[in-house]
Amino acid sequence: MNAAKRPARVLLGATCYTDAEGTMQIAVLAAREIGAELHGLLVVDESILAAASAPRARSVGFSGARIAQISAEQMQAAFRADARRFREQLLRTARGASLGAGFRQERGRLAAVLEQGAGAGDLIVYGFRRAPRDSDCVILIASATDPAPRLTALAAHLSEGLGKPLIVLVPAQTAEVRPAPLAGLAGVDVIAFDTPEALLARLERCRPAVVVASGPHAALPPVVRLLDAARCPLILEPDTALPV
Repeated sequence: MNAAKRPARVLLGATCYTDAEGTMQIAVLAAREIGAELHGLLVVDESILAAASAPRARSVGFSGARIAQISAEQMQAAFRADARRFREQLLRTARGASLGAGFRQERGRLAAVLEQGAGAGDLIVYGFRRAPRDSDCVILIASATDPAPRLTALAAHLSEGLGKPLIVLVPAQTAEVRPAPLAGLAGVDVIAFDTPEALLARLERCRPAVVVASGPHAALPPVVRLLDAARCPLILEPDTALPV
C-alpha cells in the first residue's frame, strides 16, 4: 500500500516479549495522540542467535549466575514463543483501545529492521521494559534547528498520561532561543547539553520513563547508545536521510 494512502502507524519493536509488554502502554498513548494504528514487530536478533550458537553458550539470570546450557534451536523456540505472546497482547490491547493493529516477526537487527519497515507519518517505538514507578520523568530531546511539533506535543501528552514531569534536553546553541514548538511548553525544565556524551550522561542520571527524540538521526547518538543510557522506551520518527 502506498504510504500516502495508508493510516499512520506506531511501530512497537522489540527483541523479547518482556520489553514489548513493558512498552505497550506508552505505544497506545502515542497511537492515540497522533491518530495512528498500533503495529508490533518482534525481531529475531541475529547477534543473539549467533551467541546462542557458541559451543559453551549459557543463559544467565539477573544475578549473573549461569542457569543452563542453551542452543540456537532453543533460542529460536523462545523467539517464537515471545512472538506469539507479543501478538496476542498487542491485538488484545489495541482492541481495548479501539485502535487498528497489525503484527509481524522478522529476523535482523532491531534498529535496521524498524527503520526499513517505517514510512512517512509513522513513529518508531523501541521497546524497553522500565516500570513507571522506577522512573522520574519524561524526556524530550529537542532538535538544534526546529523540533517536530507532533513529537513535542507527544512528549507533553506522555508526561501527562504517565504522571511524570517533562524535561527538555536541547543543544547548547538552542537553549537561549526556544524554537516555536517549545515556546508553548510551560513549567518544564529545559536543560542544555554541549556534546553527545553530555546528553548520554544526562539520560543516565535522569531515570526517564520514556525518551522522545526529535530531529535528524545524524544529530543524535546511535540508537543503541541512547537505549543503553536511558534504559527505557525510545520514540523516534523514521530517519528522513534514508529512503522509506
